[in-house]
Amino acid sequence: MVQVSVMPSDATPVRLLIKPVIGQASALAARVVKELPTHDGLQRATRMVEGAALKAERIAAEMQRPWSPHRLPVMFLTAAMVGLLTFLYWQFFNVSTLSLALPDRDAMLIRENIAADTRVNVTIIDVPGSREAAALLEKGEVDLGFIQGGVPIPSRLLRLETPTRELVLFFVRDRITGPSQVKKVLTSVEGEGSHSVAQAFFGAWSVPVVFVHGWKDVTADEHSVVPDDIDAVFVVKDPGDEKALLGAERLVKAGFQLTSPALGARAGRFDYLTPYVLPRGHVRADPPLPASPVETYSVSTFLVARQGLTPRLLTQAANVIEAHPRTISEGSFRLSSGEASELFQGVDAFFSIIVNIGLAFLALLGLDVFAYRKQFHELNSLVSIVSMLQSNKDVLGVPVGVRGENLLYLSLCSDMLSLISAISGYYTQENSSLLFNNLSEVVHQRCDSLKINIQLKLLHAMVGQ
Repeated sequence: MVQVSVMPSDATPVRLLIKPVIGQASALAARVVKELPTHDGLQRATRMVEGAALKAERIAAEMQRPWSPHRLPVMFLTAAMVGLLTFLYWQFFNVSTLSLALPDRDAMLIRENIAADTRVNVTIIDVPGSREAAALLEKGEVDLGFIQGGVPIPSRLLRLETPTRELVLFFVRDRITGPSQVKKVLTSVEGEGSHSVAQAFFGAWSVPVVFVHGWKDVTADEHSVVPDDIDAVFVVKDPGDEKALLGAERLVKAGFQLTSPALGARAGRFDYLTPYVLPRGHVRADPPLPASPVETYSVSTFLVARQGLTPRLLTQAANVIEAHPRTISEGSFRLSSGEASELFQGVDAFFSIIVNIGLAFLALLGLDVFAYRKQFHELNSLVSIVSMLQSNKDVLGVPVGVRGENLLYLSLCSDMLSLISAISGYYTQENSSLLFNNLSEVVHQRCDSLKINIQLKLLHAMVGQ
């Protein structure tokens, strides 16, 4: 009898043990040698069944290794699904936090965009100016930096020009008729955007000047007095910055006038400059300041990303400067033909991934089944051998002594078939992927059919007595 391990229904389910199968096969081989010593074919068959049971035990032990081939389909499917779910989460659900180095006194519109955009979390790192932001980016200490044109940006860093541009504001004393007469210039923080752009302008004019960095005092203190030896004020400021507008009004009261910092053809040297006409009344409506349009320049500002930022985070970074309140038309669901095409292409790509994962899983299952095909062929061969051995063992129309020997012979053949069927079931139990093919079923069906044939012979013998 084949032994099985039986445990309570709420614990581990019933499992076939190979050790009792091996013991039964060994006992059967010994019994054939003892009781039917003249039947060499049956002896060889029982030894082959015993060898098949021992082989099943060895293969089952090998399957316990972590990288056993039969584990590959499940491992692949698990890894593929985890990877797919991770990708979907990372692309569509996860919101990363980006750190943005932003001068604390500039880019008011950028700050408003960040506050209005709920699609991306941005942590603002206040820095004195664009030069410090560039230094933090180069060290990799922040993800993004808001840098004004004119400040050197390392060529290896990716950048995106922002839609918000800052304006060059050039004020001169009433006594100054042109840039060549300027000797001392008041500007913003040393080395930052305004100072860098001012150096570029006066360098293009070939006018040596002395810079005084006192713009902050002009905007912060309404009682601040600009020294008489200051000939001009040169700053680059956000047109939406209330402090910049207030500073411009104070300069006009102090005897400065807003004039055009024309570079002529030399403006082509600087790719961050774009001609711009400051409209009448831009700084103050009544009385209008300036009193008439003034030709000046807008200065590009750049959103710069640190090296190594992933494509997804770069896309989120672009949202920082593209954020705007959603309109009613944007909130409505209305697909154009192009959008519908993109939608269906995305759906098709998604299901193609799922189908390919399924096909790869089935291919690995087929590879696993192929590895076990030899074992099932051996079991099928054993069934064929037993079928041939029992085929000429008749129990009717033979002498009584021969009939008794044949009955024992058929009984032993039936026991061998039971062992072969148990070995086949043990393979399937230890490797559940074999359930996806009919190799095990073929062995079981052949064993059952042949055992029925043997049982009919034994039944005929009992009826004939």
